[in-house]
Amino acid sequence: MKKYILINALILSLITVFSSSCKKDVPAGGTAVEKMAGDWYVKVNAGEDYFSLYSFNTAANSSSEMWLQTSGAFSDGTSVIAVKGKVSIDLAGQTFSGTGITNEAATKATIPTFAIANGKVVSNGTIGPASKTPADLISFDLIINGVTYKVEGYHKTGFLEDIP
Repeated sequence: MKKYILINALILSLITVFSSSCKKDVPAGGTAVEKMAGDWYVKVNAGEDYFSLYSFNTAANSSSEMWLQTSGAFSDGTSVIAVKGKVSIDLAGQTFSGTGITNEAATKATIPTFAIANGKVVSNGTIGPASKTPADLISFDLIINGVTYKVEGYHKTGFLEDIP
């Protein structure tokens, strides 16, 4: 009987040691471009419809470039546009730009490259349309085949009433 109690105590001790030694408290951290990254709702040429746009870090987690991607295609009312490419950023100034950006979007056959000018993210630069919650503002000129599209919008607020 003592033998079984001793074996059970030993097994329980080993389980406790191994389960507690595997636990790691990893501090939470962000990406190099987290100030400028996110899900955005944007309008093209001040149109009526909002479209989703994403900005996020590269695999290298560089503080000098980020991905800019439409959620699919969006429109200026006459043209359908889909872009995905790496843009150069100035993290301190929260600005971004690029020329001859290779378009990795599905429609790259029709839009092989694009350019971004006057890109900026303004922290708390606008408000959610319904909640009136402060939100970051994104704006830039998207240049495709010599045509400039003005893109502007707000960072996702998390409130359902702000989802277009």
